[in-house]
Amino acid sequence: MQGTISDPVPADGYPGPAHDGLAEIWFENWGDHEAFFASSNYKELVNPDESTFIDMDSVAVMVTEEMAVV
Repeated sequence: MQGTISDPVPADGYPGPAHDGLAEIWFENWGDHEAFFASSNYKELVNPDESTFIDMDSVAVMVTEEMAVV
């Protein structure tokens, strides 16, 4: 698993940001995704704390598959 946090920056000609930031998590396969969210580390430490720093009512989720474009 890899991940990044991206904060919005001002950009001329673009509207203001719709969100405070963007978190991305990459998994090698769907099994790794399932294992991460089923892990005791996530269930016992991460998930209970998420609402402390995330407005869960405004979260948007998107599942994607990376494709190389040549």
